[in-house]
Amino acid sequence: MARKQTSAYAGSDFENFLAEEGRLEESTALAIKRVLAWELARAMKAGAVSQVELAE
Repeated sequence: MARKQTSAYAGSDFENFLAEEGRLEESTALAIKRVLAWELARAMKAGAVSQVELAE
């Protein structure tokens, strides 16, 4: 027995959903900030650099 689609978003991708809701730009900006923060933290740990040293 086939399942009946009950959601208007069933089958669409997440980016389309965010665009339709008007939240794509906001979500993309937040994702970029989180990735940059994660990469910076990883680089700081690898180089044994503290936040104080980085700020100087």
